Amino acid sequence: MRWNRILTSLFVLGSVLLIVPLIAGCGDGGGEKTPTPGTTPQATTAGTPQATGTPQRAGAVSVLGIWGSTELDSFNAMVAPWQQQTGGNMQFTGSRSITSDLTLRVQGGNPPDIAIPAETGLFQQFVTQGRLAKLSDCPGLEAAVKADYPQAFLDLGTVNGTLYGFFMKVDSKATVWYDPKVFTQNSLQPLTASSTFDDLIALSAQSMGAGLPPWTMGMEAGDGSGFPGSDWIQQIILNDDGASVYDGFVDGSIPFTDPRMKAAWEKFGQIALTPGYTAQGSAAAINATNFQDATFLPFNTPPQAAMFLLGSFASGFITAQFPNLVPGTDFNFFTYPGGAVSGGANIVYAFNSNPSTCSFLSWLESAEAQEIWVARGGFHAVNEKVSLDSYPNDVERDVADQLTKAEVFRFDLDDAIGGAVQQTYFAGIGQYLANPGQLDSILANIEAQRGQ
Repeated sequence: MRWNRILTSLFVLGSVLLIVPLIAGCGDGGGEKTPTPGTTPQATTAGTPQATGTPQRAGAVSVLGIWGSTELDSFNAMVAPWQQQTGGNMQFTGSRSITSDLTLRVQGGNPPDIAIPAETGLFQQFVTQGRLAKLSDCPGLEAAVKADYPQAFLDLGTVNGTLYGFFMKVDSKATVWYDPKVFTQNSLQPLTASSTFDDLIALSAQSMGAGLPPWTMGMEAGDGSGFPGSDWIQQIILNDDGASVYDGFVDGSIPFTDPRMKAAWEKFGQIALTPGYTAQGSAAAINATNFQDATFLPFNTPPQAAMFLLGSFASGFITAQFPNLVPGTDFNFFTYPGGAVSGGANIVYAFNSNPSTCSFLSWLESAEAQEIWVARGGFHAVNEKVSLDSYPNDVERDVADQLTKAEVFRFDLDDAIGGAVQQTYFAGIGQYLANPGQLDSILANIEAQRGQ
């Protein structure tokens, strides 16, 4: 059964998340952290109820999520059958500042029908405030979710014994992308889960020796600018210091001023700031480069970099930009050295149980709906009824396999913390790259946000 090997670690993190301070202030959330899609609602086609059997007529459903660009195209494709079968209409608002936007809308008495963020602090706060609908309020939905999803994910969607949400999509953040042909031409060998950070530095030096900048890196992502650096740091912590230390940074029992956090930032800096290591060439250029644009450089002709670290959703960026590339032959990934995997997951929950809302939730929950996005790439399902055969190529299946076999899995560190701490963390990445000598004060500033 899929996901069994990561259930224990997810359950542990679920307990950690339940004690994270609930932050209602402004912040930036969202696992995939796609480019800013704007805040204009988009009328689009949407999805079909499966838990209730025969499709029922539906009306408009408002959804607040994080997706833009190619990911929003895939989400629209995923929900299109619901429109066709029910006559319903989804109005999607994409926001990189989903945590603050959702907080303001709820406080103003204008919540969306459905939210799909990648952080759980607000989810638990909304449950405590009595603002969310129970899944059992929608006929057949709770039973369908319990039949289709692993227990640990059910536990993470449960508060005080009641199921309020389900996790639709998961991404690995332990994926280092490269062109196998370029590696072969330059006598480079992809690393393995048993490799180390020192091996990563050695590979970087070897790439430089071959005349190819080892890395491409971009931090610009609208309100989420800096997040790719945080992905580096969390992978370093998880693999160098272990899951218990990682959990301590999430729940606050270990402060950001701890030497192990500082060491992780400095190792990230060793990659980003060593002369010649990045195609961008300077901290200012890294901060100014859009993270999605940075992913294209290894696949340009000629290649401008050897590799980049970004979540598994990057495969969608690559295939959209280079539709003729063959997965596995022209692009692939290796697991970040050490084998421990961090990742993001999108939780779905609703602020009402109107028939149209319930119909749409039932469609999003279903394997039939999720297999549409799975087949397009850049989506890895939590629903255990989604077939591995639905994945479009071996690269996508290998990501699913990586997630399934990881001995240690943890949710994205900044998403798990959320709120003002996350926002300050992201800003600190850019500040550190520009002024690495100020790292102590940057970490102290992030830690200071915990008490506010």
